[in-house]
Amino acid sequence: MLNTPGRAFGAFTLIELLTVIAIIGILAALIFPTVSKVRETAQRTVDANNLREIYKAAAIYAADNNDRLPDPQNVPATTLAAGQRVFLWPGVLAKSGILTDPAFYFAKNDPQFNGVYPTAIINPASVQRNQLDPSFTDGRVLAWEFVGGLKMSDPATTPVAYTRGLQAGGSWDAASGVYRDTGGHIAFLGGNVVFYKDTEAPAPVFTSNQSGRKVADVRQAIPYSENQTMGAHIYGTPPLGGTGAIVGSVNGTPASPGP
Repeated sequence: MLNTPGRAFGAFTLIELLTVIAIIGILAALIFPTVSKVRETAQRTVDANNLREIYKAAAIYAADNNDRLPDPQNVPATTLAAGQRVFLWPGVLAKSGILTDPAFYFAKNDPQFNGVYPTAIINPASVQRNQLDPSFTDGRVLAWEFVGGLKMSDPATTPVAYTRGLQAGGSWDAASGVYRDTGGHIAFLGGNVVFYKDTEAPAPVFTSNQSGRKVADVRQAIPYSENQTMGAHIYGTPPLGGTGAIVGSVNGTPASPGP
Protein backbone atom coordinates (compact mmCIF):
# COMPACT_ATOMS: atom_id res chain seq x y z
CA MET A 1 0.00 0.00 0.00
CA LEU A 2 1.39 3.40 -0.97
CA ASN A 3 1.70 6.23 1.52
CA THR A 4 -0.39 9.32 0.93
CA PRO A 5 1.94 12.19 0.03
CA GLY A 6 2.56 14.49 3.00
CA ARG A 7 1.10 12.05 5.53
CA ALA A 8 3.01 9.56 7.73
CA PHE A 9 1.90 5.96 7.33
CA GLY A 10 -0.66 4.97 9.99
CA ALA A 11 -0.97 8.45 11.55
CA PHE A 12 -4.28 10.14 12.43
CA THR A 13 -5.33 13.41 10.93
CA LEU A 14 -6.31 16.28 13.23
CA ILE A 15 -9.97 15.80 12.32
CA GLU A 16 -9.78 12.10 13.20
CA LEU A 17 -8.16 12.87 16.57
CA LEU A 18 -10.80 15.48 17.39
CA THR A 19 -13.51 13.00 16.43
CA VAL A 20 -12.08 10.35 18.76
CA ILE A 21 -11.76 12.88 21.60
CA ALA A 22 -15.34 13.98 21.08
CA ILE A 23 -16.58 10.37 21.18
CA ILE A 24 -14.62 9.71 24.39
CA GLY A 25 -16.12 12.87 25.90
CA ILE A 26 -19.65 11.76 25.02
CA LEU A 27 -19.05 8.28 26.48
CA ALA A 28 -17.59 9.78 29.65
CA ALA A 29 -20.60 12.06 30.02
CA LEU A 30 -22.86 9.01 29.78
CA ILE A 31 -20.83 6.72 32.04
CA PHE A 32 -19.72 9.00 34.89
CA PRO A 33 -23.23 9.84 36.20
CA THR A 34 -24.08 6.13 36.15
CA VAL A 35 -20.94 5.22 38.10
CA SER A 36 -21.63 8.02 40.58
CA LYS A 37 -25.20 6.81 41.05
CA VAL A 38 -24.05 3.24 41.64
CA ARG A 39 -21.52 4.40 44.25
CA GLU A 40 -24.15 6.54 45.98
CA THR A 41 -26.61 3.64 46.07
CA ALA A 42 -23.92 1.32 47.44
CA GLN A 43 -23.08 3.79 50.20
CA ARG A 44 -26.75 4.09 51.16
CA THR A 45 -26.83 0.32 51.53
CA VAL A 46 -23.87 0.58 53.91
CA ASP A 47 -25.70 3.30 55.85
CA ALA A 48 -28.83 1.14 56.10
CA ASN A 49 -26.76 -1.74 57.46
CA ASN A 50 -25.16 0.61 59.99
CA LEU A 51 -28.57 1.80 61.14
CA ARG A 52 -29.72 -1.81 61.45
CA GLU A 53 -26.73 -2.56 63.68
CA ILE A 54 -27.48 0.53 65.78
CA TYR A 55 -31.03 -0.74 66.28
CA LYS A 56 -29.78 -4.21 67.25
CA ALA A 57 -27.39 -2.65 69.76
CA ALA A 58 -30.23 -0.60 71.27
CA ALA A 59 -32.38 -3.74 71.56
CA ILE A 60 -29.54 -5.59 73.33
CA TYR A 61 -29.15 -2.64 75.67
CA ALA A 62 -32.89 -2.77 76.43
CA ALA A 63 -32.67 -6.46 77.32
CA ASP A 64 -30.22 -5.53 80.09
CA ASN A 65 -32.03 -2.37 81.20
CA ASN A 66 -35.63 -3.23 82.07
CA ASP A 67 -36.85 -3.25 78.46
CA ARG A 68 -35.79 0.38 77.94
CA LEU A 69 -33.79 1.66 74.99
CA PRO A 70 -31.23 4.47 75.46
CA ASP A 71 -32.81 7.56 77.03
CA PRO A 72 -30.57 10.64 77.33
CA GLN A 73 -33.12 12.26 79.67
CA ASN A 74 -32.35 9.68 82.34
CA VAL A 75 -28.59 9.24 82.13
CA PRO A 76 -26.96 10.58 85.33
CA ALA A 77 -23.85 12.72 84.82
CA THR A 78 -21.99 10.35 87.12
CA THR A 79 -22.72 7.53 84.68
CA LEU A 80 -21.87 9.46 81.52
CA ALA A 81 -21.41 13.20 81.08
CA ALA A 82 -22.04 15.21 77.90
CA GLY A 83 -22.46 18.86 77.08
CA GLN A 84 -25.27 17.90 74.70
CA ARG A 85 -27.62 15.03 75.45
CA VAL A 86 -27.78 13.79 71.86
CA PHE A 87 -24.36 12.17 72.29
CA LEU A 88 -25.57 10.20 75.30
CA TRP A 89 -27.77 7.99 73.08
CA PRO A 90 -24.79 6.34 71.32
CA GLY A 91 -22.67 6.97 74.40
CA VAL A 92 -24.55 4.57 76.70
CA LEU A 93 -24.30 1.82 74.06
CA ALA A 94 -20.54 2.30 73.88
CA LYS A 95 -20.20 2.46 77.67
CA SER A 96 -22.05 -0.85 77.89
CA GLY A 97 -19.59 -2.34 75.39
CA ILE A 98 -22.36 -3.10 72.90
CA LEU A 99 -21.49 -0.76 70.00
CA THR A 100 -18.15 1.00 70.40
CA ASP A 101 -17.25 1.87 66.79
CA PRO A 102 -17.95 5.57 66.11
CA ALA A 103 -17.98 5.01 62.33
CA PHE A 104 -21.54 3.66 62.56
CA TYR A 105 -22.83 7.14 63.32
CA PHE A 106 -21.51 8.88 60.20
CA ALA A 107 -22.27 8.61 56.48
CA LYS A 108 -19.67 9.17 53.77
CA ASN A 109 -22.23 10.88 51.50
CA ASP A 110 -23.18 13.36 54.22
CA PRO A 111 -22.12 16.92 53.30
CA GLN A 112 -21.57 17.50 57.03
CA PHE A 113 -19.03 14.67 57.33
CA ASN A 114 -15.43 15.82 57.03
CA GLY A 115 -14.10 12.42 56.01
CA VAL A 116 -12.29 11.79 59.31
CA TYR A 117 -13.87 9.34 61.75
CA PRO A 118 -13.62 9.92 65.50
CA THR A 119 -11.05 7.80 67.32
CA ALA A 120 -13.53 6.63 70.00
CA ILE A 121 -16.92 7.25 71.56
CA ILE A 122 -15.84 6.86 75.18
CA ASN A 123 -12.70 8.79 76.14
CA PRO A 124 -9.93 6.20 76.68
CA ALA A 125 -8.35 8.51 79.27
CA SER A 126 -11.47 8.32 81.46
CA VAL A 127 -10.69 5.74 84.14
CA GLN A 128 -14.36 5.44 85.12
CA ARG A 129 -15.44 5.49 81.45
CA ASN A 130 -17.91 8.27 82.16
CA GLN A 131 -16.60 10.84 79.67
CA LEU A 132 -17.28 10.99 75.94
CA ASP A 133 -14.31 11.38 73.64
CA PRO A 134 -13.93 14.93 72.23
CA SER A 135 -13.27 13.52 68.75
CA PHE A 136 -16.83 12.15 68.81
CA THR A 137 -18.56 15.27 70.14
CA ASP A 138 -16.63 18.42 69.25
CA GLY A 139 -17.84 19.95 65.99
CA ARG A 140 -19.53 16.71 64.98
CA VAL A 141 -22.83 16.31 63.12
CA LEU A 142 -24.24 12.79 63.44
CA ALA A 143 -25.91 11.15 60.45
CA TRP A 144 -28.86 9.96 62.56
CA GLU A 145 -31.55 11.38 64.76
CA PHE A 146 -32.53 9.19 67.71
CA VAL A 147 -35.70 8.67 69.72
CA GLY A 148 -35.11 8.48 73.47
CA GLY A 149 -37.57 7.20 76.06
CA LEU A 150 -38.76 4.07 74.22
CA LYS A 151 -39.52 0.60 75.57
CA MET A 152 -39.37 -2.60 73.56
CA SER A 153 -43.05 -3.08 74.45
CA ASP A 154 -44.03 0.09 72.57
CA PRO A 155 -45.76 -0.43 69.18
CA ALA A 156 -43.55 -2.05 66.52
CA THR A 157 -44.37 0.89 64.22
CA THR A 158 -42.55 3.35 66.51
CA PRO A 159 -39.47 4.95 64.89
CA VAL A 160 -36.24 4.40 66.82
CA ALA A 161 -33.74 6.31 64.64
CA TYR A 162 -33.69 7.84 61.18
CA THR A 163 -31.51 9.72 58.70
CA ARG A 164 -30.91 13.31 59.79
CA GLY A 165 -32.94 16.05 58.14
CA LEU A 166 -36.52 14.75 58.27
CA GLN A 167 -38.99 17.61 58.68
CA ALA A 168 -42.28 17.65 60.58
CA GLY A 169 -44.13 17.90 57.26
CA GLY A 170 -42.70 14.59 56.10
CA SER A 171 -39.93 15.57 53.67
CA TRP A 172 -36.16 15.58 54.08
CA ASP A 173 -34.60 19.03 54.02
CA ALA A 174 -32.23 19.86 51.16
CA ALA A 175 -29.96 21.83 53.48
CA SER A 176 -29.85 19.54 56.53
CA GLY A 177 -30.52 16.09 55.05
CA VAL A 178 -27.72 13.54 54.82
CA TYR A 179 -28.90 12.78 51.26
CA ARG A 180 -30.29 16.30 50.94
CA ASP A 181 -33.97 16.09 49.91
CA THR A 182 -33.86 12.68 48.20
CA GLY A 183 -35.04 10.75 51.28
CA GLY A 184 -33.70 8.78 54.19
CA HIS A 185 -33.71 5.56 56.20
CA ILE A 186 -35.99 4.88 59.17
CA ALA A 187 -35.46 2.11 61.73
CA PHE A 188 -38.65 0.98 63.46
CA LEU A 189 -39.04 -0.74 66.81
CA GLY A 190 -40.17 -3.88 65.00
CA GLY A 191 -36.64 -4.15 63.58
CA ASN A 192 -37.28 -3.17 59.95
CA VAL A 193 -35.18 -0.47 58.26
CA VAL A 194 -36.81 1.22 55.25
CA PHE A 195 -35.73 3.99 52.86
CA TYR A 196 -38.44 6.60 52.15
CA LYS A 197 -38.43 9.53 49.76
CA ASP A 198 -40.73 11.20 52.27
CA THR A 199 -43.14 10.14 55.01
CA GLU A 200 -46.29 11.72 53.60
CA ALA A 201 -46.86 10.38 50.06
CA PRO A 202 -48.48 8.41 48.62
CA ALA A 203 -49.65 7.53 52.14
CA PRO A 204 -48.31 8.67 55.53
CA VAL A 205 -45.67 6.33 56.95
CA PHE A 206 -46.04 6.76 60.71
CA THR A 207 -48.78 5.66 63.10
CA SER A 208 -50.35 8.24 65.44
CA ASN A 209 -49.50 7.94 69.13
CA GLN A 210 -53.13 8.73 69.98
CA SER A 211 -55.48 7.04 67.54
CA GLY A 212 -53.56 4.66 65.32
CA ARG A 213 -54.25 6.86 62.29
CA LYS A 214 -51.47 7.38 59.76
CA VAL A 215 -49.42 10.57 60.12
CA ALA A 216 -46.39 12.13 58.42
CA ASP A 217 -45.00 13.94 61.48
CA VAL A 218 -42.44 11.81 63.33
CA ARG A 219 -43.17 13.69 66.57
CA GLN A 220 -46.71 12.29 66.50
CA ALA A 221 -45.44 8.73 66.13
CA ILE A 222 -43.45 8.46 69.37
CA PRO A 223 -44.90 7.99 72.89
CA TYR A 224 -46.53 11.20 74.12
CA SER A 225 -47.23 12.42 77.64
CA GLU A 226 -48.61 15.74 78.83
CA ASN A 227 -45.75 15.62 81.30
CA GLN A 228 -42.94 16.19 78.81
CA THR A 229 -40.33 14.64 81.07
CA MET A 230 -42.23 11.35 80.82
CA GLY A 231 -42.76 11.20 77.05
CA ALA A 232 -40.28 10.35 74.31
CA HIS A 233 -37.87 12.90 72.82
CA ILE A 234 -36.04 13.16 69.50
CA TYR A 235 -32.33 13.93 69.55
CA GLY A 236 -30.22 15.17 66.67
CA THR A 237 -27.30 17.40 65.76
CA PRO A 238 -28.18 20.35 63.52
CA PRO A 239 -25.84 21.14 60.60
CA LEU A 240 -22.87 23.35 61.27
CA GLY A 241 -23.23 26.98 60.32
CA GLY A 242 -26.96 27.11 61.06
CA THR A 243 -27.95 25.96 57.57
CA GLY A 244 -31.05 23.78 57.55
CA ALA A 245 -33.29 22.57 60.36
CA ILE A 246 -34.04 19.21 61.95
CA VAL A 247 -36.92 17.95 64.10
CA GLY A 248 -34.62 16.62 66.79
CA SER A 249 -32.40 18.83 68.92
CA VAL A 250 -29.22 18.36 70.90
CA ASN A 251 -31.14 18.23 74.18
CA GLY A 252 -34.31 16.59 72.92
CA THR A 253 -37.52 17.62 71.12
CA PRO A 254 -40.60 16.29 72.92
CA ALA A 255 -43.30 14.22 71.27
CA SER A 256 -46.47 15.89 69.97
CA PRO A 257 -49.97 14.48 70.39
CA GLY A 258 -51.18 12.83 67.19
CA PRO A 259 -54.65 13.22 65.69
